[in-house]
Amino acid sequence: MPALSRRARRLSRHVRQNPNGIYWACVVGIVIWAFVRAAGVDTQAPPIQLKPFMAVLVLAAANLGVRNWASARRDLAGIASRAYYGLGWLFVSLDLISIALGLRFSGGLDSAIWVVAFVVLAGETLLENRVEASITRSGACLALFLGTFPSPSTHPDWGAYALEMVVRMGLLLAVSSVVRRLRERSEQVSIELANLKSELGLAEQRSSLSREVHDGVGNSLAAAVLRLELAARVREKADPRDPSIVVLKEEAQQLRDSMQQVRDWTFFNRPWSIEVSLAGEAERLSRRTGLPIETRGAELLSGLPEPVRLTVLRVAQEGLTNAAKHAAGATQAMVTLTRDGKVLTMTLHDNGAGFDVSEVGSGIGLSSMRERAEGLGGELLIESAPTRGTTITLRLPLR
Repeated sequence: MPALSRRARRLSRHVRQNPNGIYWACVVGIVIWAFVRAAGVDTQAPPIQLKPFMAVLVLAAANLGVRNWASARRDLAGIASRAYYGLGWLFVSLDLISIALGLRFSGGLDSAIWVVAFVVLAGETLLENRVEASITRSGACLALFLGTFPSPSTHPDWGAYALEMVVRMGLLLAVSSVVRRLRERSEQVSIELANLKSELGLAEQRSSLSREVHDGVGNSLAAAVLRLELAARVREKADPRDPSIVVLKEEAQQLRDSMQQVRDWTFFNRPWSIEVSLAGEAERLSRRTGLPIETRGAELLSGLPEPVRLTVLRVAQEGLTNAAKHAAGATQAMVTLTRDGKVLTMTLHDNGAGFDVSEVGSGIGLSSMRERAEGLGGELLIESAPTRGTTITLRLPLR
């Protein structure tokens, strides 16, 4: 019973959230419209062939019923969506056939139900990929044409008909294009939000790890250094010639060096916040490491999308950190940002000893920078050679 109750609740929720509900509203509205027209309310409009028209509505309602059943079965049973969307073409085709026949039996070009094509086209465009949406768009235009094409025996005004059809099909294509762009924008925003969430999660983990190492290991090492130095002073007062004094001082110095390495690690692995400026963080890193760092064009980051800004900051952090830690003999580092049309370029250069790129390979830091760049459709280039310094170039497209 509990399983049956849960299944009933899921089915109820599916019905309430069913995207086909608007189609049912259209069918009900058309039924009301058909009976009002059949009652002679609008005597100037072409008469409705009520019986075949109602048969078309029955076909449309049956199609919607089967579609709802298949959708609910997929959601409740967890069936792969590919099987459902294999039937999707049948559902959409029957929708368009119903529109064409409905137009034909309710006055053709003068029928008001042609606007249902907008509903079908907008709904399906949101669910389909670009190729499928193009096919559906063409099918909607074809259904509109077949349902309104006048017979030669009625002696129509072909010029007026052509103008009206151009306007209607143009509106259909415009609606489909707008809906498609809205969907693509929504997907892009969702991806950006997911990337930001991932970045924030990693930043929180790195901040937490840095705090734990600094407050835990760092404080323990500092306490050990103080105890060794105190022990050395006590032994020195008791017996200045005691050989253990030298050992104690050497061990204290080694622990002090290790403590400094821990502090450097926590500083270099502290994530930069997206709210801070590139120039400000570069200045802090310069004061901490003693490596002069100059920034140019940092104001170009202002107003850019957050994923772009975050990528630039992270690559700059990794590159400058590597320069401060590994660029032996470096006396200057330069960060330059330029923007050429829809491409943002950041160049990091240091005048250190350099290295052979082919021998170093792709470490974690370099791989991380390259993955960040490629994640936004950009590229990362590393140029270095012994005695010639290192240049890192990041290029990101600005959509």
